[in-house]
Amino acid sequence: MSRLHCKAINKGLFLFIVISFSAEIAAAQSNKISGTITDAETGEPIPFANVFFANTSIGISSDTEGKFVLQNFPNGKYDFTVAYVGYEPFQQAFEFNETEFRLTISLKTEEVKLREVIVKADTTGWAQNFATFRRNFLGETENSLKCRILNPRDIHLYFDRQARVLVAHASKPIVVENLALGFTLTYYLRKFELDYAAGRLEVFGIPSFQQLIPKNDRQKKQWNKERERAYYGSIPHYMRSVLADTWREEGFEVRQISLVPNPDRPPKEFLDKKLAALKADITSSGDSLVYYSKLATKPELVEEISKGLAGTESLVDRKTGILAKGAYSIRYKNEKEEAGYPPTVGRTTRKVQDSILRLFDSIKVYENGYHEPVQHVFVEQYWGWSEKISDMLPFDYKPQPDKE
Repeated sequence: MSRLHCKAINKGLFLFIVISFSAEIAAAQSNKISGTITDAETGEPIPFANVFFANTSIGISSDTEGKFVLQNFPNGKYDFTVAYVGYEPFQQAFEFNETEFRLTISLKTEEVKLREVIVKADTTGWAQNFATFRRNFLGETENSLKCRILNPRDIHLYFDRQARVLVAHASKPIVVENLALGFTLTYYLRKFELDYAAGRLEVFGIPSFQQLIPKNDRQKKQWNKERERAYYGSIPHYMRSVLADTWREEGFEVRQISLVPNPDRPPKEFLDKKLAALKADITSSGDSLVYYSKLATKPELVEEISKGLAGTESLVDRKTGILAKGAYSIRYKNEKEEAGYPPTVGRTTRKVQDSILRLFDSIKVYENGYHEPVQHVFVEQYWGWSEKISDMLPFDYKPQPDKE
């Protein structure tokens, strides 16, 4: 399941992200999952259902008897998914380490439950609403210019002007052609809600990747180059490098963020006494009362970024793959920001890629980059802007050198 929460602060974006990444399969291993897909009511087999690992390019269709086999894929944890139009998707996580699973899956007919605003007519302002949807769904990076939603009219949009909420529902999977990275992405949208009043974007869905066939060697090399550019400095790149303890060599600087007393705010005890005295003294200046009242509204604690780099042992337990709870400033030195990012934060000059990673609780990272629970991951600054659908890679992607 892909989950994306964003919060707009001024012109910037804070991104609570649970987006997975994948692509070219590495060394195959003897893992296997197979089974039969049936209708829960009739027991009849469901042919040609989509069977895949979410956020990867690993998948097939069930045969005419509803049977399927997925095998010889790398070790790791995957969200096994079965999807078919008109039925509720089936999804369950499995961890593979030379493992085999056999399943019988019964799909239930989908009962689409929409918010009240969705059932209203959505034709008014559709083009404008779709432009907003596209920008927030695909992103605004250079790659987004080479992405196209192939079935836009399957996306139903309604903007509630009073609540200032844009809601989207897709009657069919959203199909995105990404000519920048060489993928077709099929996205089973479960929720899209852009709340302007709260400054929050929520996107839930299940993505599946299919590699496009390049027209020639030149296009193949260009896609490989762009996939590498999208990968290096990304969240999956960081997660894998921390697990492997290679993050320094791979261009990351990680510093812990801690809470310290606010130097611009006097201690609470001082402020309480000062305000009490000013309120009791009728001869005191009103300006003084306003001044100290404003000081009292400032936070007692503020965040401070450590000057020294964090140690790997403070970031991850490499035996268990557990990343520790905390807040981290993450700089990727090997690449500058894209030109489109600085204006969103009130700058014109490009800098190295600075992001904030907040783990509200510990998470577990697996060899293939899968991490859970995704609800605990929140990112800000550059990652909050860049990590959208147009720059998403499948989980099984690893940079591959060009073969002559």
